[in-house]
Amino acid sequence: MIVSPTSVSEIFSSPPPESSVKLYELSFGTVMGLCTGVFVKKGAKAAAFFVGGVFVLLQYFYSLSLVRVDWSRAASKFENLLYTTQADGVRRPPTVLSLWKWLTDFITADFQPRASFLAGFILGIRIG
Repeated sequence: MIVSPTSVSEIFSSPPPESSVKLYELSFGTVMGLCTGVFVKKGAKAAAFFVGGVFVLLQYFYSLSLVRVDWSRAASKFENLLYTTQADGVRRPPTVLSLWKWLTDFITADFQPRASFLAGFILGIRIG
């Protein structure tokens, strides 16, 4: 198929299509999900900043011989908190999918508009 130059210019000169998202027509679940997604993303960033800062500070104090950190003990506490023991006795670390399932089950417990909430939640994480 050969495209004439006039049809190409017509394609690029046409106005963009209107968005199907209407601000005033968003459901309650979508708006709550959007706000929760922004909150969770900002909170996760703040928590990561705090934990990273504590780690760097502890390493700095160690370099000055002010403290000694038992990282193997910290790792075992982390594993006791987050790892799960399966039926065969094997301990497994959490996966992204298991964390996502726990988070969505937690924030959508006893909330009827779950589907629209999750759509807004994903959008809130994206734009947050």
